[in-house]
Amino acid sequence: MTKHIFRCLSFCLCMIISNYVHAASVLGGNLELISRSSTTNGKFRLLLHVYYDKSGGAPTSSDDNLKVGIFQKSNNALKASLTLKASSLTGKDVPFNNQDCANSQQLGILQVDYESDFVVSSADYADAGGYYVVVEKCCRANVTNISSPTSTGALFYLEFPALKQSGNEFYNSSPEFHAIIGAYICKGQAFSYDFGASDRDNDQLSYALVTPYKGSSTSSNSNPPPTGSGSYATVSWAGGSSATAQIPGSPALSVNASGILSVTASTVGTYLFCVEVTEKRNGVTIGKTRRDFVLKVIDCSAAVSATPVISDASGSPISTGTVCKNGYIDLSTTANSNYTYQWQKDGLNIAGATESKVKAEGAGTYTVLVSAKNGCGLPKASSNVTLTERPGLDLYLSHVYRDACTKFLLNVKENPPGSTFQETDFLYTWYIDGVKQTKTFNGIQYDITNFAVDEFPLPTQAQKIEYTVTLRNAATGANNCTYILKKTIDYPTQPNATLTTSSGLTDYCDSDDFVISALNSSDFDYVWSKNNAIMPNEKSNSIKVRDLGTNTFQLKVSTVSGCTKTSDITVTGTASTPVTFSLDPICLPTTATIDLTKFVNPYDAGGVFKDSRGTTLTSTTINPTTYGAGSYDITYTFGANAGCQSKATATLKIGAAPVFTLSPDVAIQAGESTTLTSSLATSTNLADYTLLWSPATGLSEVNTPVTVATPSQSTNYALKVTDNATQCADEKIVKVFVSGKIVNTFTPNEDGINDFWDLSDITTSFPNASVKLFNRWGNEVFTTNDYASNPFKGLIDDKEVKSSTYYYVIEIRKDWPTLTGYLTVIK
Repeated sequence: MTKHIFRCLSFCLCMIISNYVHAASVLGGNLELISRSSTTNGKFRLLLHVYYDKSGGAPTSSDDNLKVGIFQKSNNALKASLTLKASSLTGKDVPFNNQDCANSQQLGILQVDYESDFVVSSADYADAGGYYVVVEKCCRANVTNISSPTSTGALFYLEFPALKQSGNEFYNSSPEFHAIIGAYICKGQAFSYDFGASDRDNDQLSYALVTPYKGSSTSSNSNPPPTGSGSYATVSWAGGSSATAQIPGSPALSVNASGILSVTASTVGTYLFCVEVTEKRNGVTIGKTRRDFVLKVIDCSAAVSATPVISDASGSPISTGTVCKNGYIDLSTTANSNYTYQWQKDGLNIAGATESKVKAEGAGTYTVLVSAKNGCGLPKASSNVTLTERPGLDLYLSHVYRDACTKFLLNVKENPPGSTFQETDFLYTWYIDGVKQTKTFNGIQYDITNFAVDEFPLPTQAQKIEYTVTLRNAATGANNCTYILKKTIDYPTQPNATLTTSSGLTDYCDSDDFVISALNSSDFDYVWSKNNAIMPNEKSNSIKVRDLGTNTFQLKVSTVSGCTKTSDITVTGTASTPVTFSLDPICLPTTATIDLTKFVNPYDAGGVFKDSRGTTLTSTTINPTTYGAGSYDITYTFGANAGCQSKATATLKIGAAPVFTLSPDVAIQAGESTTLTSSLATSTNLADYTLLWSPATGLSEVNTPVTVATPSQSTNYALKVTDNATQCADEKIVKVFVSGKIVNTFTPNEDGINDFWDLSDITTSFPNASVKLFNRWGNEVFTTNDYASNPFKGLIDDKEVKSSTYYYVIEIRKDWPTLTGYLTVIK
């Protein structure tokens, strides 16, 4: 089992067959999601098989380019949108077991196949809940058992699992329903129909009847862009049908564990039904698929008169026999031009086995169903023929593409390789899509392109062709084995290794962004070589080249099919002259100009300066003031060596001095402290600056916007602020004046102790200091410019004051801030 990526698929295939058909009516369809690689997770082909009412005419261009949505199950979010394109809108007919009856009942099915290849990243599709695909198409044809069928749409639905689970890649392909075969039901007669599916990964499948989806498409909007939903709208049952009796009868429609439908219908009509397939791996559900279909119940009359008898190749009736491993035997029944035939193996129709003879491939139980061509009736079944396996050669067909996938070889091979198989022991007959070819080969290998196109055509982009070879022993004998080997070939993706350069030339300079590239495709793998040495780190469709001298680069492009193509290109790289260019930061304001030639090494007068504003400079001298503050790239270019341009870019950083303010000058008394503050204390981009207070003496911090100063003497403190990006700086000064101590109480009671306000610490150094006192009402009550001769003794207008508090203002010097505070007189 190939461990492929997709987990659960749930696809809805809807078919309707009716007496009254309508143009472009949708009879049904189903989605398939197939992994295109067992080694690269995420490469997929999405297929949609849509079945249209043949009598209503072929679909038109409006039925092409169908919109697809891929959604995440856990939140119904859109993950991707795709478009499905029809391989051919003319389609192909779906055969009926009794075509004459089908024609009389106006039953006709036209199959149109749509597809799209896409690639996703498994890391983007790792949600444990999985994902689903939706396509909507309106409208259905007329049926008996749902309401308003001709205005009801069909919703095709497919679920798939996470592509990465528990850290590991999860590979999976969807189940694929068996081919649709046209059929009808005879009223009152037991009927069975193969509605099973196969799984490339050998996952376990189970089946159940469910109500079909209808979605939201309408006749005026037949293919709307899909929307995500956890619960899509379903059809409304009518005419006595229900989810448990979708085709009424005794018994009503049912499906068994192998996907075989059975019913004994009780009422004539056309009936829609739906089967859901659950996919499990190791007992865990990993997906669900849906398929709708319609079967018509009719009154039948015509019947085959005799029970058919099966004979072997000698013409003798047979009930048991043997068949070699990988072999076949010829079985037949009596041929009658009035009858049609359908062979079955283990109860399932054998596709294409509609003649009176068949090649019975492998062990199993074989039956032939014979129907009358004229009229409608149930076929009559022969007795069973049981074939058991006997030893034989383990042979298979393999194919190898060559010559860039324009031709391929088909080979008969033995597994495991050995000497048991001798090609000369057999005669070979080849078939293409079941049609016997005109040549019989005495060898096992042939080159398809060596033959006429009409005899051995290669698949085109829209084709899948089945090649078959039968092997018969050249010698006769009852125990000789006959083998039949089959291989389906579809159109191989063609590798494209055509190389181009980014400049269109093969010469380049090492300073160029020179790129060699090929067509970019998710279907391709790329291997680059330089002068025949593989470049292991180059795995994309392009490489950037800076190598000097002449070198040959080779590219090998491979496809998933194993097709390869190789191309090479020879290019020559020339070195440019190395040049250096750098500029020092500039701070505004400035009157200086910059001579750019002084900063380039080497400088060539033929060179050109161009700034990041797109301006080619006409002078090699620039004025920073005309640019203003900011950062500007200036590029210098000149051609020196063989025309190769040398180029260097310097960044001119023009800055302005930081703008800030400081708290005003302040006067304090000796021993006191004061807080010095800059406006940067509230800045939101303080990290852009470097701060430094000086001198550091008496400061609590020197690198912060706020510091506490406790100087022992008057000091001028400077704050320098530097812009870290431009290194532009500014410095501002705040003065802290330190005076003597000011006494704030005295007791004028004439006891000779503290009888006046003592300001000797100030007036000794500053005898002309201005001293003023104000009462609580703001009235000036004392003033002097000669305090030593006229101290305050607690007298106002020669009257003693009572105990009170006064506000003082002392101006030591005109260029100092004033000293203020409160004085308390105690009596």
